[in-house]
Amino acid sequence: MKTIFIGINGYDFPYTRVRCFHFAEELRKLGMETEVLSFRDHLAPQYTGIEMLNLGDKEKLRLNFNAMAKLFKDRKSIFYIQKVHYHSGAPFLLSRLTGTKFILDYDDWDIDRSPLFERKILNNIFFKGHDSETVTRNFAQKASACIAASRHLQEYLSQYNNNVFYLPTGVNTERFKRISHNSTNSVNFIWTGLIWGEVIYNNIVFILDCFSVLSKEYKNVSLKIVADGEWYSKVKEVVKKTYSECKIDLLDWIPPDRMPEVLSTVDIGLLPLIPDKPNEIWMKAKSPTKLFEYMAMELATVSTNSGEVLNIIRDGIDGFLGNDKEDFTKKMGILVKDYEFRKNMAKLARKKAEKEFSLPALGKKLFSIIKDIESLKQ
Repeated sequence: MKTIFIGINGYDFPYTRVRCFHFAEELRKLGMETEVLSFRDHLAPQYTGIEMLNLGDKEKLRLNFNAMAKLFKDRKSIFYIQKVHYHSGAPFLLSRLTGTKFILDYDDWDIDRSPLFERKILNNIFFKGHDSETVTRNFAQKASACIAASRHLQEYLSQYNNNVFYLPTGVNTERFKRISHNSTNSVNFIWTGLIWGEVIYNNIVFILDCFSVLSKEYKNVSLKIVADGEWYSKVKEVVKKTYSECKIDLLDWIPPDRMPEVLSTVDIGLLPLIPDKPNEIWMKAKSPTKLFEYMAMELATVSTNSGEVLNIIRDGIDGFLGNDKEDFTKKMGILVKDYEFRKNMAKLARKKAEKEFSLPALGKKLFSIIKDIESLKQ
């Protein structure tokens, strides 16, 4: 039986890349027939990923009708629906009309910001609910199973469905694999990501403050930021204005498959996840994709001591957890001055990534879940 992965965005966005394209590829290796329907890549390549989240109802309807035409031919398959956004309308409506089984996959807390239809009547037609919380609850209740990328999401979805499984976003450990190590005396830090709003901007300033303190003590350190997003220009401005004496390299966004090449040039990955009030639950529920990439690339890491990271990192063993700016800076300093400690931490991180967060490991778990659902259909 075929499993069709349905995502709102394209390969460039990690939630669709890993949880649709990569999961589908792993299942094919295990002998399962799979297909991916990316609304952006396959139905609307003229839009950017950000534009896909801000379309008008007319365009959302057009894309859903096109998706329904494609999915109706495969109504005897299992739909794997990544997120409850407007793109999930077509498969959810088809499931109600034809009895197609589906799995709901959630990787981030989007429940309070899900881009559904603007018109309540359209949400009622497609989802039997008008607000995102009601729609998500309906979805979870009707799903044959739910897949959660964080423990917080698992707990939330378990209120509405008895078959909720924990499956982190993970990483392609074959692609994200260090070939060579830094042979110079320099110690290089990195942050990568989308600076989409003020809360992420503030986290970057947090990094810059920590690095500024560190660079006064250690002259052999550098920081690389690889980013995109509406607030990246503000980061560039503040670096030029306030941190010009530090060794900071600002790079624009690169294709995802080139990221291992960039990560091979650094030693330590940084992941602050300090929330503001509106994003408190979002930060707590987020599956940290970049952390898995850092670990797979044998980077030592310093992350915020909160959220899903607590289920991944053992502080001082396969990564560091920082409580505040002073603690974050202190642990960055330990990694700078102690090469052997840094090297050992990085190796343990790689081992954990291979064992627990690699695509083959996650693929086997997902294969078993889907096989159980298939048996219920027969």
